[in-house]
Amino acid sequence: MTLPLAGYRVLELAHLVAGPVCGMYLADMGAEVVKVEAPEAGDASRTAYDPLFDGDSAVFLAVNRNKRSVALDLRRPEGHAAFTRLAARADVVIEAYRGGAAERLGIDYPALAAVNPRLVYCSLSAFGPAGPWREKPGLDMLVQAMSGLMAVTGERDGGPVLCGAPVLDTLGAFSAATGVLTALLHRERTGEGQRVDVSLLNGALLAHAARLSVFFVTGEEPGRQGSAHPYMVPFQAFEAEDGWIYVAAWVERLWPPFCAALEREALAVDPRFATRADRLRNRDALVAEVAPVFRRRTVQEWMARFEKRDVLCAPVNRYADLAADPQVRATGMLVHQDHPRAGALTTFDTPIRFSRTPGAIRAPAPALGEHTDAVLREAGLGPEEVARLRAAGIAR
Repeated sequence: MTLPLAGYRVLELAHLVAGPVCGMYLADMGAEVVKVEAPEAGDASRTAYDPLFDGDSAVFLAVNRNKRSVALDLRRPEGHAAFTRLAARADVVIEAYRGGAAERLGIDYPALAAVNPRLVYCSLSAFGPAGPWREKPGLDMLVQAMSGLMAVTGERDGGPVLCGAPVLDTLGAFSAATGVLTALLHRERTGEGQRVDVSLLNGALLAHAARLSVFFVTGEEPGRQGSAHPYMVPFQAFEAEDGWIYVAAWVERLWPPFCAALEREALAVDPRFATRADRLRNRDALVAEVAPVFRRRTVQEWMARFEKRDVLCAPVNRYADLAADPQVRATGMLVHQDHPRAGALTTFDTPIRFSRTPGAIRAPAPALGEHTDAVLREAGLGPEEVARLRAAGIAR
């Protein structure tokens, strides 16, 4: 079976999560992704997270499968020249350095397009290529803060809360992958390469679209609501006897079944809660009525009662619950991998499924510089040239 991106060459200049996840997805779909790393330590995520497996973190192993690693010092002329030879035959470059770094290294889009006009060059940054923060270093959590995401996350009377997963890194990664694939489609039609700019900030603002659009009309800050929806009630997590369950019964047709599941049918005709607007206005009173009821049964008992009435609900799973959850198991997303250095691992399959050309985990995450010789020779460097680069500490 030929994978959809087979034959496309990608150079990945990225570390930590966002850029590597973009490269991972392209690699899962068959692209030849070469991860270009600094010889001294490589991608910062190799050692930035615990636990470590033979020097590499579980995070690095998870998001760098199906790639090859080349270790080159791009600051030195010989390393820059070797990288330029790689770029001359590449289809895509993913660059996720701090703003201005690519220009200083001479590996920005104008420099590489001069040797490869068909190149698709994707620059993935925290804050974008323009504005006063264009050269500011950034991380997912910093963008969560400055984009307003933390202003709407957390308990009503509490302070800012960080989202429990790096959602903006993941959104940025798949935005970058979409940009790359769109630019490749344009190139197939016109022969033209181009620069693609993606920022975590743009993704964060788009993630706000539903609530921010309301703010632009009303001028009212939604504030923090804990697990609750700012405009819909009941629409939140409730504590059960043995855990938590999330229930969404905000529309008129779901309100009576919700009350019936709780055996509180009188609430369905209570004038305080008669309409969606009434329930929103009297949120605190409604929650005070129903929250104690939830603590009388287990999560699974509530799930059965709500599912019987077609009321939207889900258990609030912990990580330890995921492997046993029948729906999570049915997705096939959690897979086992035998890694040559780390041993048996549970990792993630590719999240987008194709009926004819499904992606696959074909190779484990590489060791630092594992493929330096092979990749440089494929680019036309002879064995003696590669040996000289290694001896000088320019390659590893």
